[in-house]
Amino acid sequence: MVREKFLRLKAGLLCHGAALTDAARDEMMRIRPKLFKKGFIDAVNMAIGDSNICVSIAEGFAEGSEFLLDFDGAFFVEFEGERYDVRFFRELPKTGTIVDQLATLHADGCINIWPSTNCCYDTPELKCKFCSLLPETVKPIDPDELCRGLKLLLSEYYGTLNFSGATYKSPDRMVEYWCELCEKIREFSDCPIAVEFAPPKDLSLIDKLKKSGATVAIMNIEIVQKELRREICPGKSGIPLEHYHKAMQRAVEVFGYGKVSSVMIGGIQPWDDVKKECETLCKMGVFPTIMPFRPLDDCTYSFNKACDPNELIEASEILGELLRKYNLSPKCQPGCTECGGCSIENDCFFISL
Repeated sequence: MVREKFLRLKAGLLCHGAALTDAARDEMMRIRPKLFKKGFIDAVNMAIGDSNICVSIAEGFAEGSEFLLDFDGAFFVEFEGERYDVRFFRELPKTGTIVDQLATLHADGCINIWPSTNCCYDTPELKCKFCSLLPETVKPIDPDELCRGLKLLLSEYYGTLNFSGATYKSPDRMVEYWCELCEKIREFSDCPIAVEFAPPKDLSLIDKLKKSGATVAIMNIEIVQKELRREICPGKSGIPLEHYHKAMQRAVEVFGYGKVSSVMIGGIQPWDDVKKECETLCKMGVFPTIMPFRPLDDCTYSFNKACDPNELIEASEILGELLRKYNLSPKCQPGCTECGGCSIENDCFFISL
């Protein structure tokens, strides 16, 4: 597969999603009907070749995509006259617990779980405008209840637990929750645990999270420029960029070089800001990810155009070079970073020029 062509294929699928033929829709409704649920959490995770890809199919913007997902006994995508076979990840073993509703594979060996959808920033005045998360839980799933299912799941399928979710009550309160959950998981499993969270005011909680058993820390900056952060993330912008950097530096000291990551969103902020911040983070030992903006139906910015795939490729190529320069391999960080399904910097890093 030609490198440049594959990057155009993956970037296009990430930014524009995929439209479905009747045959693909019928077969997917038969085998995976829940993949038609709207929202970022329930986008379709699949693989083409050795690369994982998170693709929107249920959103309005995907209906006009130039990429068609088809089925003729097997799923495939056609792009520039060539056929690319698509592989969906297996269904996880059933546990008869709440875990069956929450856990999905985003890559082979990467179990993604969102225990909280109730966010302290989810109000008309404070919600991030790119966020499509709906509050389906009143509070995070009780750690004991969650662990009953996780113990059963990990006895049948061992992999990385990748935790994300809404910030319940406050960043500090949410990190306390992650600490409690990680401690309980460590009573029965040594699996890698990646945790996404907003930087707490009390930075000693980062140390506590590591001691509780977390392997990877993820703190997503998303928008770099101060004024634009205030416009797009009116609630989370109350956490200054400087505090993110302090928290990340602390996390690198505690978790280790290359064991901390952060997402920037491409397509709704100046690319120069994204590129500059990528180098700042790389110098710190933090792995940056550039995730393209998608106008999801349930987000405030649903009227915006999607990120331009060509611009995503250009910025991600620069990031790929930075990752090599600062010796930040995706393989060193289990979870979201190693999966690489929501971005293309991993592909730019691994696929030789």
